[in-house]
Amino acid sequence: MYDCKTKILDSIPDNSCCSLAFINIILFSSAHIDTKNSTILINSTQSILDKVKNIISNFYPNVDINIWDNFLLLKGNIFNLLIDCNINEYAQSEPIMFSNSCCRLTILKTTFLTNGNFYYNQDNNKNSKGYNFEIVVKDEKFADFILDLFSEFELKLKKTKRNNYFVIYTKNSNTICDIFVKFSDVKTALDIQSNLAMREIRNSTNRQNNCFESNLDKTIDASTSQLTAINYIIDNFSLDILDENLKEVALARIANPDVSLNDLKTLLGGKISRAGIKYRLDKIISIYKKLKGEEK
Repeated sequence: MYDCKTKILDSIPDNSCCSLAFINIILFSSAHIDTKNSTILINSTQSILDKVKNIISNFYPNVDINIWDNFLLLKGNIFNLLIDCNINEYAQSEPIMFSNSCCRLTILKTTFLTNGNFYYNQDNNKNSKGYNFEIVVKDEKFADFILDLFSEFELKLKKTKRNNYFVIYTKNSNTICDIFVKFSDVKTALDIQSNLAMREIRNSTNRQNNCFESNLDKTIDASTSQLTAINYIIDNFSLDILDENLKEVALARIANPDVSLNDLKTLLGGKISRAGIKYRLDKIISIYKKLKGEEK
């Protein structure tokens, strides 16, 4: 599947306010902060750590940076950073209520990058539960904050509790597309729309095939009953017991045992309607049942 998170990460602006919004969520979501030893340990993906490193280097040049595997260690003069990110001496933090729209959108993007998942049925897996966009967090207050932020951007999501976590989610494909467009990831939105279109085509084709097979089964069942009646009359009496109108249809059915009533109409030159052909064949079946004593 296309890596939507890489595209979203690349779309986060490098300006000072959005960089601070990004760092604020990273520290809130993915960091262990030790104010006594003046260290911050961040555990995340390599691409996120690289962006953190660049931001810290640009805006907090006095902070020492060490990075290895999926960890980044900040140490030394970290207190200006902590103050800017609203983190007190006890390492207690809350996301800053940024006023700029770009920063508030950055908060949503970063929260998805650190705590979010997106699944959809790209491989036509019949066991797939379909589309699902979710963000999983520990703090309900933060969950409500994120839910309200989505609402600000006219994106309606829901909240539920899963074990000891709170989940902000949507399974609505149109809403998910709108989210990715808002997150500057148009490709994922287009992939979803394309997948939806292909699924609708497949479903439509399946419905048509099912309808065709159902109609074919009905045609075969009806034809079998009609042929049984006609052959019984031929074997035990003669088609001469039928009037000319019934005989004409009986001969056409014997010659074309598998075709539909519409096809019989064409074969008979269109001079008899489909309803007329059905009436005559039903009449032959009725005669057959009377001859066998099944009807009075």
